[in-house]
Amino acid sequence: MKNSVRHIIAIGLLLSLSWITACVLQAQQSGSATAAENLKFQPQLVTRTVRVINPPPRGSVTTVLKATELAPGASGQAKLKMGDVEVTVETQANGLPAPASFGAQFETYMVWAITPGAKAVKLGAMESKGNRYELDTKSALRSFAIIVTAEPYEEVTRPADTIVLEVPAGAQTTSASCEFLKDGYAPVGYQFPPVDTGAGYPPQIVQMYNARRIATLAGAETSDNFRMGDEWFNSVVFSAKQQKKFTDLILQQATSATQYFEAARMKALQQAMR
Repeated sequence: MKNSVRHIIAIGLLLSLSWITACVLQAQQSGSATAAENLKFQPQLVTRTVRVINPPPRGSVTTVLKATELAPGASGQAKLKMGDVEVTVETQANGLPAPASFGAQFETYMVWAITPGAKAVKLGAMESKGNRYELDTKSALRSFAIIVTAEPYEEVTRPADTIVLEVPAGAQTTSASCEFLKDGYAPVGYQFPPVDTGAGYPPQIVQMYNARRIATLAGAETSDNFRMGDEWFNSVVFSAKQQKKFTDLILQQATSATQYFEAARMKALQQAMR
């Protein structure tokens, strides 16, 4: 079984196979659940204390981001520029290993704002720039903690416990608690096959594939959200084969597929944690 993006897309593009190709490839992906059937899926919520930044009402404040035990060689900083309505958030990180170093399912680093009321708000994915990762964005929140986690795709809706950078305790911070999802991407002990990215596929395509295999492992294949994700997945494979390129519309469809697979995964996890 070749679980790789190249097997999904390149065969359809280069060999111009018929529509049945997508169905066969999906069946092969589903085999990952069979490989893990003897391993127990044990998702759980773990509570972590985070440090909420209390910036001034005007001006700006810069805080360091300290590394956790998962990425001891990393460092970073976050600068908050206080506007009348929005806060500009400039986040930088150095010394982070590739996300896949935490497991083949991880593809990106996400920045989260954690409110004093323990709500996690996704600020966005960090962009790799050589040895550095960056994210410049805006938020309507005025006071929040900043957490960086390793994630498998940008459409995740709850932060995992794979925290690599966080705000340290300081004079301008207060403590708050937040729940993070532990073991939410695979059964305990399961090793994902590496994703073949050698052909340079766009992140949206790689992450769509990642989201599908993760939702499959979560046992979400019978849900309506998973079926909708599969419809978009099929459309991406078929359209890319026909057009011989990844258009903006195809990439938007891939993102839609990832969103549906994520919704299916989260529903399956909620049922597993009851």
